[in-house]
Amino acid sequence: MVAIPSFWDERKLFVFITLIIVAMLVTLFEVQAARDGRQSIVDEVTATVLAPVEGAVSAAANAIGGELSALAHAGSLSGENAQLRDKVSRLAADNDAIHAAVAENADLRRLLAMRDAVGGRGVEAEVVGYAPEAARKEITIDRGTHDGVKRDCVVVGGSGLVGHVVDAGPHEAHVLLIIDPTSAVPAYLQRSRSWGIVVGTSEHVKMKYIGQDKKVGAGDLVVTGHGEVYPGGIAIGRVREVDRKDSALYQSAVLETQVDFGSLTHVLVLPAR
Repeated sequence: MVAIPSFWDERKLFVFITLIIVAMLVTLFEVQAARDGRQSIVDEVTATVLAPVEGAVSAAANAIGGELSALAHAGSLSGENAQLRDKVSRLAADNDAIHAAVAENADLRRLLAMRDAVGGRGVEAEVVGYAPEAARKEITIDRGTHDGVKRDCVVVGGSGLVGHVVDAGPHEAHVLLIIDPTSAVPAYLQRSRSWGIVVGTSEHVKMKYIGQDKKVGAGDLVVTGHGEVYPGGIAIGRVREVDRKDSALYQSAVLETQVDFGSLTHVLVLPAR
């Protein structure tokens, strides 16, 4: 018997013959392109299709390489950041120290100028204790009887009057500030030469017993007058406001002290009179 080819066998044969023809055409194109010295259609199609894929793969590889490199250097970068932070902290501390030194130097220069103003006398002292919230307004200084400091010695700062010594030990002393309510300093208005008494109010000072006929203006300077304890001419403060009543015998004035007691660090103790 003769075998009769089926429909599927004919399709397989047709596909096979078609593939042979395509392969022959491709071969002919390759040979022709080689003779002409150019790329074949197959090469061009391959380049067109694969080039974007190769670019994407290359970019991904570069990105992964960058991440791996960053991870590899993460440890060293962390160490460098820590060093930079330490350096910034040291520089900030140095800057604070410089500012503190400049401020202290300015205070000491003013204190030396005050010493010259009072005739080159006095013992320099550092403030080692101050309790602004305490009822009694006083400071503790690091000089005592061994340094010639004793009761009733007048104490000044670089810009004006601080107070007077109320008690002294061998190596320290307590100074009653002029803002203490028990403090009373003979004083006068430098411009009008008007006398009065400066007393403390815990927060500031007030000049009392100024004659009603005396002119008192904001900004007028008040200085110490010669008395039993205080020498004359030491700045106390400037008039901030005036309290004058026609029915009163005297007028008074609130003063802005020359000395900032909250930031006082160095003082000069004058010899007792």
